[in-house]
Amino acid sequence: MTFLLAVLATLLLPVGAAQAAPAAENCVAVAAGRYSGTFATAGQTHCLELPSPQGARIAALTSRGGAGVSVQVEVVDRNGAAQCAAGDLVRGECALTGTAPFRALVHADDTAATGPYGVHFVRTDVLQADCPVWSAGSFADDTAAVRLETGNGVFSHCLTIPAAAHSTSELLRTRYGLPDDTELFPDYAVSIIDTEGNGPSCYSHPTPGQQLRTDGLTSCYFTAGKAYTVLLEGQDAPRSHTLDRRDVTATAKGCTTSAATAIGAPATTGTSGQNGTLRCHRITTAAATDRLNVNVRDAHDSTHMLIMDNGGGIACHPTTWTCPLTGSTGYQVVTQVPENWTLPASYRLDAWRIATAAGPAPECTRAGSVAYGYGPLTGTLSAERTGVCAVLPSVQGDEFRADITATDGGQSTPEPALYNGTGRNLCQGSSSPYKCDGVDQSLFVLALPDRAERTAYRAELVCTNAPCGPEELSVGAVTPNTAQSGTVATLTVQGTALSMNTTVQLTGGPAPLTAKTVSVSADARTLKATVDLRTAPAGIWNITVNALNHQYSRGTLTVTPPAGSGQGTYKPITPTRLMDTREGLGVPKAKVGQGGTVTLQVTGTAGIPASGVTAVVLNVTATDPTAGSYVSVYPNGTTRTSASNLNFVAGQTIPNLVVVPVVNGKVSFYNNAGSVDLIADVAGYYTTDGTGSTYKPITPTRLMDTREGLGVPKAKVGQGGTVTLQVTGTAGIPASGVTAVVLNVTATDPTAGSYVSVYPNGTTRTSASNLNFVAGQTIPNLVVVPVVNGKVSFYNNAGSVDLIADVAGYYTTDGTGSTYKPITPTRLMDTREGLGVPKAKVGQGGTVTLQVTGTAGIPATGVTAVVLNVTATDPTAGSYVSVYPNGTTRTSASNLNFVAGQTIPNLVVVPVVNGKVSFYNNAGSVDLIADVAGYYTT
Repeated sequence: MTFLLAVLATLLLPVGAAQAAPAAENCVAVAAGRYSGTFATAGQTHCLELPSPQGARIAALTSRGGAGVSVQVEVVDRNGAAQCAAGDLVRGECALTGTAPFRALVHADDTAATGPYGVHFVRTDVLQADCPVWSAGSFADDTAAVRLETGNGVFSHCLTIPAAAHSTSELLRTRYGLPDDTELFPDYAVSIIDTEGNGPSCYSHPTPGQQLRTDGLTSCYFTAGKAYTVLLEGQDAPRSHTLDRRDVTATAKGCTTSAATAIGAPATTGTSGQNGTLRCHRITTAAATDRLNVNVRDAHDSTHMLIMDNGGGIACHPTTWTCPLTGSTGYQVVTQVPENWTLPASYRLDAWRIATAAGPAPECTRAGSVAYGYGPLTGTLSAERTGVCAVLPSVQGDEFRADITATDGGQSTPEPALYNGTGRNLCQGSSSPYKCDGVDQSLFVLALPDRAERTAYRAELVCTNAPCGPEELSVGAVTPNTAQSGTVATLTVQGTALSMNTTVQLTGGPAPLTAKTVSVSADARTLKATVDLRTAPAGIWNITVNALNHQYSRGTLTVTPPAGSGQGTYKPITPTRLMDTREGLGVPKAKVGQGGTVTLQVTGTAGIPASGVTAVVLNVTATDPTAGSYVSVYPNGTTRTSASNLNFVAGQTIPNLVVVPVVNGKVSFYNNAGSVDLIADVAGYYTTDGTGSTYKPITPTRLMDTREGLGVPKAKVGQGGTVTLQVTGTAGIPASGVTAVVLNVTATDPTAGSYVSVYPNGTTRTSASNLNFVAGQTIPNLVVVPVVNGKVSFYNNAGSVDLIADVAGYYTTDGTGSTYKPITPTRLMDTREGLGVPKAKVGQGGTVTLQVTGTAGIPATGVTAVVLNVTATDPTAGSYVSVYPNGTTRTSASNLNFVAGQTIPNLVVVPVVNGKVSFYNNAGSVDLIADVAGYYTT
């Protein structure tokens, strides 16, 4: 087959037998090469006797315009038998099979034309010495390019490619210099033929938006061991043609080689050069069954890529968008910014291994269900993280809408792809929302787009023909079947294809109760919903699950009468470590996994009696978490509520004091995500036997500040150092009869990661700790510390740190204080949802006030203080929050300290004056959450 290049498109000349013509009486003998003749009169036919023997193969090239007369050439043998027509001659396919001598019959296209003309004869069955060798080039430079000029009687050229001088697949580039004489429309053709009369198989790559093909690329497949002649037929006019060829198989020269990367890995960077410059990147992978995702990005979306496999086969035609690849262990990615396209200074090449024979890439998240879609996902793509992926358990026929938005105010959003098993992208559209079709297991990929160096995004796949995936909706059992009035109960629904829109309703009482769906497991098989039973009467309630416009009756819930008072007095004990999952202390030696729970026996240990205990005070520390998560500490034997006690990010160590009710002598610890080690140090317990101390809340007052020399000398506490604070006889605390004090202790400006232990002065410090921090961090924690000789000591393990202590109250043996009533941890306030207070962040210098008495089982009167776990989340700036009794003047005491973007909790024991508690934020704006654990009453 013949390869032809033309200015507008590949030119296919007509093929067919020549018309036989009589042999001329006076033929002119000519030699191989260019011949010039002149038509003296109109209508002449010139006979040229050729030197070629029988069996030869020849080309006859003529001018395609410009100076001279345009002619047609036919070849006959000595007997006038037709040999070849014009199409065979221009391609070099004219086989001389008749009787020599052979004659070329030349006549003008226009029978009335006279004047000079030219014909260029080239033998193609053997390489001609007067046809220069066309050497292969390298992608590193253009030194092997051949420049061919026409004009001044020259309209054609020939080149040769020796048998051992080419690969089996090459990329040919032809550049055409536009002439000044624009009246003559440019026209040329290039043909390639081997010595046996066969041309290579070639494919011409069009360039989008290119009106005139002045810089064209063509892929050609050559036969090994064959020599080729290259024929250029052009115009007798001043023209330039620059030709170069390059190997594009695995042996291509001048390619930068790199291995395929994980999805989202940093890209390879290349410089663009000039318009038309070719660059080559060789991408390798371990197995031919690997599936790759290759994309080239730049600031203008101008860089095109043409991709060949190891054998030089076209794996991807020129494109500016993503190309999926498979079937080879290596690929040559040729990049180019075509003429008339905006030239970027550089580009970036992503080459991701998205799957192997074993399945999708391991770094991709495995989604548990796509019954109603997937996501939302939020994050940032940048040069360091160029993409994210997920494996979806979809099935053929699923339909999704991909909603992609920028969350940073920018215009660029990630480009979504939903790949099937062959690597085909099933997403359609050029902007959000996209339409994506699912198949049996789809690979969802979000990639950094062209024109963007960074983009923050929110992405969600919404199933538009729910439920998607392999499972149909089903509703199974609902548990538990009993719950206590006066509590907020968590109901668990088992089934398949459950969603956040699935609701649980209780009927049979004075009015229906609708549970709030709070979570659905990743596999859509477990739903949790909370129902407020604080005012629900005891009795049997019917359970109905509503999903996808269908109702499923699922048994009954027996609501039991509320529990007795359970009020108690406090018994401080020497801080003692009860649990450490790192060492197997109190519980098995293992991190607590995602959705996992460990249960700790607290009664009958460390001096805590076996019975009569209503609550314990634990300093709980989360350490070495593998992911951002939260931990809930709740009484074993009860249903866990939505209340949380610790919030942390991956790698963080953070403590928080917890006052947790005791129901059956045990306490449970639930971890929401990732895995984490947990430590619990007991500080005391509440008992109903009347032997403990009662609580006296006081106005929060700062007792110690090492930065100012308040209460202790003005100096940081150094490594291994201890400072001792006098607490009795100060700030309204009596000089005697005090068994423990409640302090909010804050560590600030530490020079190194460390921990601080707060313990009764005059005793031996144990291994229990109260604060953990890293260098530069400011972090508070509530401490209930026994008082032995009227003083409290503060020990710092490493570096140096400033310490602050604000007193909230004390425990006394004089019987004048309040007793404690633990309640099921209940969320009273959430500014994100408008729970308890208006739905809005608390702004700079702002205050919100929460009604606490008369809610969640807290009496309307007689309450002296409440125990709240307060969480600050999504702050816009570093700040602190003070929690204080409404109706009083706020002091300098603080309860939470945080930096922008941090989520941090702290336990607060706050006096109650008029039934309300106020929350003050110093700077920026912040969302606040408050979960009540119990209250003090007279």
